[in-house]
Amino acid sequence: MQKYDLTVISQKIDVGEKVEKVITAVGGKAGRMIEMGKKQLAYPMQKISEAQFFSWVVELPAQAVVQLTKKLDVDKDVVRHLLVKVTK
Repeated sequence: MQKYDLTVISQKIDVGEKVEKVITAVGGKAGRMIEMGKKQLAYPMQKISEAQFFSWVVELPAQAVVQLTKKLDVDKDVVRHLLVKVTK
C-alpha cells in the first residue's frame, strides 16, 4: 500500500467522519485527521466563499485510488479534493 496525502474542502464541519468511512470502504487506512479550520476561498466555488479544510495521510492500494476519487467526486458535501502520492 502506498501513502497519499488527501486534502478535502467542504462547507460542512462533520464531513471528516464521512470521508474516513469512504477511505476504509475502499480498502485504505486513514491516518490522523488534521482540521485546518475555516478559510476564505480565493474565488467562489459552487457559490461558496468560505469552507472547511481537512487533511489526512492515507494508505491505499493501487486500485482504491480511482474508487476513492470517484466517490469523493460524487459526494455533494465535498467541494474539492486533492489526492497526492507521498514519495520519500
